[in-house]
Amino acid sequence: MMFNKKTLFAVSNLIASVLAQEATAPKDSAVVKLTNDNFKSFVEGSNLVLAEFFAPWCGHCKKLAPEYVQAAKILKDEHNITLAQIDCTEDQEICMEQGVQGYPTLKVFKNGEIDADSAQTYQGQRTADAIVDYMIKASLPSVITVEDVKELDDLLNNATSPIIVNYGVSKLDKNFLSIADSLNEMYTFVSVPSSKKQNISLYLPSGANDPIVFNGKIDDIIEDKLILEKWLKVEALPYFGEIDGSIFQFYVESELPMAYYFYVTEDQLEDYKEYFTELGKKYRGEINFVSIDAKQFGRHAVNLNMKEQFPMFAIHNLTANLKYGLPQLTDEEYAELTIPPVVDKADITKLITDFVDHKAEPIVQSEEIPDIQETNVYKLVGKTHDDIVYDNQKDVLVKYYAPWCGHCKRLAPIYEELADILANDKNAQNKIVIAEIDDTVNDIMGVEIPGYPTIVFYPAGKDAEPILFESARTVEAFLEFIKNNSANKIDGPAIYEDYKRELKAKQKAKREAELENDNDDDEDDYDHDEL
Repeated sequence: MMFNKKTLFAVSNLIASVLAQEATAPKDSAVVKLTNDNFKSFVEGSNLVLAEFFAPWCGHCKKLAPEYVQAAKILKDEHNITLAQIDCTEDQEICMEQGVQGYPTLKVFKNGEIDADSAQTYQGQRTADAIVDYMIKASLPSVITVEDVKELDDLLNNATSPIIVNYGVSKLDKNFLSIADSLNEMYTFVSVPSSKKQNISLYLPSGANDPIVFNGKIDDIIEDKLILEKWLKVEALPYFGEIDGSIFQFYVESELPMAYYFYVTEDQLEDYKEYFTELGKKYRGEINFVSIDAKQFGRHAVNLNMKEQFPMFAIHNLTANLKYGLPQLTDEEYAELTIPPVVDKADITKLITDFVDHKAEPIVQSEEIPDIQETNVYKLVGKTHDDIVYDNQKDVLVKYYAPWCGHCKRLAPIYEELADILANDKNAQNKIVIAEIDDTVNDIMGVEIPGYPTIVFYPAGKDAEPILFESARTVEAFLEFIKNNSANKIDGPAIYEDYKRELKAKQKAKREAELENDNDDDEDDYDHDEL
């Protein structure tokens, strides 16, 4: 097929416009641009705002942009709901205050509440339709007000999630609404203003008739809503309950360690149900006990650094990401079994006691320590991570990655070039380490990895705080970041200029040598005649 020049020009412009998709919403769109100067006043003056925290270079942000713009127009025109954007490369202060650790992060702010803990993080599909549906639901009342006993009974009888009821504690209304705004996806909040009970009651959807009544001081939760929120997240869970994907987030929200009992048969579950229920009562508020069907979710044992040998018991400290388990058989021993192994209750009890007393040893997953470092990018493993990154004498930049991550693969040559540049400088090579670690096969304690790649800078010094790298993933941006944060005063951009000059000189010398060799060959042609 033949194209004239005019057609080719039009096609090239179209392709260029697609490739140049901007993450930043157009100025004439319904998306509101917020900054350090107007974020607080805007959110506090609004009933409902969805805010996107983004970076212009972020591929996911660029992909989201047209959907976000479309959703903003629909919600503004038809529902008077605002969508906003904050560029975290320009307004870092807000993004840090809101705990933004990856892009894009979308947060819902209700009733002028600006606190990061009060905002809900949007985790739905990144399409205009999904965003519109979510925000319309978010605009509905978070607390259901009822006056009729029958209406309340109907709600309780048909409950599919825990219901928390405010029986006439009017002084709690503001905090009750604030908590409801944050947690209404997980719980149903009901207010009975005319009630004389004057208490807060929690009803579980398990069929139990008796509610769990808040037994603390009402004045305390009027002053501090976090007390009620923490109580709710713990008491809404059973003493020993079955876990699957639909309720896993409930347990995560409680921030308590999870004790897993993996079972294969119903008999294995029944034999331990009463035992674990009693443990759940004994350690209420300290550990959540759950059963998990190994036939469906047996692979989760690997996430706990355990082998798939069932039945099995393990504990996961979610906040510290530490895992504990009972000793297991070798693969050969397990293969020779004719009946399933027995999990001794006495061994379980001892592990739990040791865990609570901080005497249990965690199971740490780690690759083997490399015999040699093959490139200037230092390969860390679980066993060496802390020794290297907390070296008081050296600055350390670490890339936490996953082998399957596309962003990590694209970053790899840039990161290697960065390491080569700094290793080429005699002064810098002894003062900074450019490192990486495969987070999927190494346990890292005390480092939160919100996504891949996560890049963290550890300045030299005993009390130095780690710094999350959030700039563009270019050699120049890395070097500028190092200059601004290095405890060893490493001037990255200056080193880069020296590196480029040296590289240019080497290339010039190489070309001259090749030219000289060519001339020598020509002279040889003239000096020797063929016979």
